[in-house]
Amino acid sequence: MENSFTNHQILSSDLPRYESLVLEPISIKQRTKALIGLTLWLMVITVGLSIWFYYEANFLVYYAAVAGILFFGFQYFLIFKNQEVYGYALRERDIVFRRGFLFEKTTIIPFSRIQHVSISQGILDKSLKIATLQIYTAGGSGSDINIPGLEPQRATAVKEAIVKEGDYAAF
Repeated sequence: MENSFTNHQILSSDLPRYESLVLEPISIKQRTKALIGLTLWLMVITVGLSIWFYYEANFLVYYAAVAGILFFGFQYFLIFKNQEVYGYALRERDIVFRRGFLFEKTTIIPFSRIQHVSISQGILDKSLKIATLQIYTAGGSGSDINIPGLEPQRATAVKEAIVKEGDYAAF
């Protein structure tokens, strides 16, 4: 009886490097969507603070206003910086998605682990003509990757390529 079991060592220098990938950016319309959403929240908070100030003008209201200005200013800054970081890439056997300016996160999911893929569009998405591609794997309670800001045709093409397990000829 011949033993054919092998377990060769793989050197870390031989592993593929995802950091060197050229990632596809998402649409600039995603930034517009995020700015609209944040501006709506800013308007609601401003009305609330104005009512509070009208009934009770004290230093606590001023501190809340200053904290609100700092918070929303930082959120606007993050929207612009995050737009530069968002990116995705399809490879032969997996999909790579990168996001986050302060805390950069890169997710790589092999096609063999993907359960299903869906495309969603909210009201703002439809008006801006963008979509979100949602990728689900086994064992998760929600989607593992949400790629926002894709043109609907692009989202459909990526979805079909993933469903065909990496048949990226659709591009």
